[in-house]
Amino acid sequence: MLKFTSAAVAVFTLAASVIAYAQPDAEAENAAIVVTGAVDTLRFNLKTEGASRLGLTPLEMPASVETLDGDAIRLRGDLTVQDAAARATGIVNTSGVFGYGLSARGFTGQNSVMTLYDGMRMYNNTLTFPADPWMAQSVEILRGPASVLYGEGAIGGAVNVVRKQPSDEMEVSGRIGIASYDSLNVAAGAGGPITDGVSFRTDASYRRSEGWMDRGDSHALALAGSIRLKPAENLSFTLSHDYSSQSPRIWFGVPLVNGKLDRSLRRNNYNVTDANLRFRDNWSQAKVEWTPSDALIIRSTVYHLWANKYWKNAENLTYIPATASSPAQVRQSSFLDLYHIQKQTGNRTTANLTQEIGGLENQLVLGFDINRISYRNVSNSGNNATRLVDAVDPVPGLFIHQASAPTKPRYTNRIRQYSIFAEDRLKFSEQFSLVGGLRYDRPEITKTDHVNAANNFTATPDAVTWRVGAVYNPVPNLALYGQYATAADPVGALVSTSLAQSAFDLSTGRQYEAGIKHVFWGTRGQWTLAVYDIVKRRLLTSDPLIPTIQVQVGQQSSRGIEASLSLEPVDHLSVTLNGAILRARYDDFAESVGGILFQRDGNRPTNVAARTANAFVSWEFAKGWVADGGVSYVGKRYQDAANTRIVPAYTLTDIGLRWQFVEGASVALRLRNIFNETYARATYGTSQWVLGDPRTVEATLHVGF
Repeated sequence: MLKFTSAAVAVFTLAASVIAYAQPDAEAENAAIVVTGAVDTLRFNLKTEGASRLGLTPLEMPASVETLDGDAIRLRGDLTVQDAAARATGIVNTSGVFGYGLSARGFTGQNSVMTLYDGMRMYNNTLTFPADPWMAQSVEILRGPASVLYGEGAIGGAVNVVRKQPSDEMEVSGRIGIASYDSLNVAAGAGGPITDGVSFRTDASYRRSEGWMDRGDSHALALAGSIRLKPAENLSFTLSHDYSSQSPRIWFGVPLVNGKLDRSLRRNNYNVTDANLRFRDNWSQAKVEWTPSDALIIRSTVYHLWANKYWKNAENLTYIPATASSPAQVRQSSFLDLYHIQKQTGNRTTANLTQEIGGLENQLVLGFDINRISYRNVSNSGNNATRLVDAVDPVPGLFIHQASAPTKPRYTNRIRQYSIFAEDRLKFSEQFSLVGGLRYDRPEITKTDHVNAANNFTATPDAVTWRVGAVYNPVPNLALYGQYATAADPVGALVSTSLAQSAFDLSTGRQYEAGIKHVFWGTRGQWTLAVYDIVKRRLLTSDPLIPTIQVQVGQQSSRGIEASLSLEPVDHLSVTLNGAILRARYDDFAESVGGILFQRDGNRPTNVAARTANAFVSWEFAKGWVADGGVSYVGKRYQDAANTRIVPAYTLTDIGLRWQFVEGASVALRLRNIFNETYARATYGTSQWVLGDPRTVEATLHVGF
C-alpha cells in the first residue's frame, strides 16, 4: 500500500529536496531537472483543449493538466515531442528505435498513453507523426484516463500537440543548429495576414545525424502549411496540410550479456547492412468554426491521413557466450520485410452551448466522431532465418530472404468507427462547479486475410466511458478538485487486430483522483498536488488449466502522488520542479513460460518507473544573457513481468547558455548528458536495450521577428 503521508507531500512540494532525493539509494529513485525558461504561471488561466472541449482553464478542470509552451520547448532544444513531454510531471520517454513511446501513471505504450495532433486521434499502431516540435504552438498533457475524450485507449494519459496557427500579425522565425556526431537541424516558419480576412502559416524543418553508433545515420523532413479564411467575424475556414518524411537510424539496440549491459558492445550495430527504415506521412484538415450567437459555437473538422511505412531489418539480437571453439557471437533473427499502408478519413463535429439552467450558468458540448480506416499489411511473415555474427567485430551481412516466406499482401483491416459524446459544466457559484462527460464508441473491425480466409472476422469492441468531477475555489487562483473517471483499453492496436484478439472485449478501467492547484505571490508562483488510484481489469492472462491459452480475467493497478512547483523568486530567475511516486502492480496476472504457468501477482508492470522527478532553473544574469540547466532522473524499471531483469535508474544533466546579441536573434550553446551516462531509454524484446544518447554539444542560432 502506498501511503500519502505529510512527509511524502513535503518531499514533492519543497523544491530543493528533489535533487537530493533522486540519488540512486535503493528504491529512493527520484530526481530530474529540465530547462524551461521563464515560469509560465499564467498558463493556469489559459484555456486548454487537450483535457476538455468545454474551453476550460486548468484551474477550472477537475484533472491533472499541464501545458508546455512551444517557444520554451524550442529554446531548450528538444528535438522530439517525447523529449519535451518527458519534462512534464510523471511522464517518462520510453521511445525505442522509432515511433512514440511514453509512460504515465503506471501505464506505457501508444495504446495507454495516446498522442494526438491538433486534438485529432490517429489510429496508427506505429505512430511517427507529428515529426518535429518546431510545428508546435504548445504541447498539452492530460494525466489519467482520456477515453471519454478520444475513445478507447489512453488510460494513463494523453499528449496533444497543438500546431501553430495562422495569425493576424506577421511573424517570421528560424533556427539552425549543429551538434555532435555531425548532426544538423534547420527550421523556418512564417505566418500572418495576406489580406483582410485571409491569413496563413507555413513551417519547415530538417534534421540529420550520423549517430553515435556504427551506421547510425538518420534524417527527417517536416513541412506544414495552413491558410485561414474569415469571411465574417463569426465564421472562419482553415485548410492545412502536414507532411513528414523520416528515415530513422537502423540500430535496434544492444543485446544483453547475462541480462546485463556490456558497455564495450554499445556502439556496435548488428542490423543487416542493407537495412532500411522509411516513413512517409500526410495529414490534411479542413476546419469550420461558426458562432451564430454568443451562446453557440459550431466546430467541424474533416481530415485525411495517409501513411506509408517500410521496415527491412534483422530486429532481434541474442548474445551467445564464447566457447573453447568459438568467440562470443550475436544471433540475428526476425528478418522482417514489412510495409504498413494506412488511410484514415474522418470528421469531428461539436456544438458548444452556453445557457442558464435554473438560474445557474451551464456549458454543454455535444458532438460525434466518424472515421473510416484502411490498414494494409504486406510482409514476409514466417521468415524464421537466423545467422551468427561476431559480437566484438560484427560483419552483419545482407538481409536473408526465404522462398517459403515471400513478401506479399498478408491482410487488410478496415475499421468503421463512430462515437457520440457530451461534456457539461454546471457552475453553482463562483466557488463551486461540477464537470462531467459521457462517450459511446463503436469501432467495427473487418479483417480480410489474403493468405488464409479462415482468419477473416468482423468484431465490434464497443465501449461506454464517463467521468464526473467537482472543483471548489475557496479563493481566486486556488482550486481543490476531485474526479472519478472510467476508461477502456484495447488488448492491441485496433488497426492490426488479429483473429485471436478479436475474441476479447476491451479492457476496462477506473480512476479516483483528488488534487490542489494554486497560483500565488502575484502570479510569481504556482504549485500542484494530485493523488490518484487506477485499476485496469480484463487483462489477458494465461489460463491456469491450459497455460498456452489466454483468458481475459487479469487485473493491474496503480496509485501515486504527483506534485509540481514553479517559482520566480526574483526578476529574471525561474525555478521549475516536479516529481511523482507511484506503486504499480499486477493484481491478477499469470504468464506461460515454456508451457509452465507463473503467477506475477504483486510484480510491477514492465517499463514502469516507480519514481521520477524534474527540475529546471533559468537565470538571466545579465541583459541578454541567460543560463539554464537541469537534471532528469528516472527510477529503475523491469524488462519482464517476472521482475528479474532490471533496467537501472538513470540521471541526466544538461546545461545551456544563450545570448541575445541583437533584438530578435540569439545564439545558444548546450551540453546534454554532461556526465556521459550510459542508460537504457527503452527495451526491445527480452534481450535488448535501446540506449539513450551519450554526451552531446549543440550550438544553435535562433531568429524571430
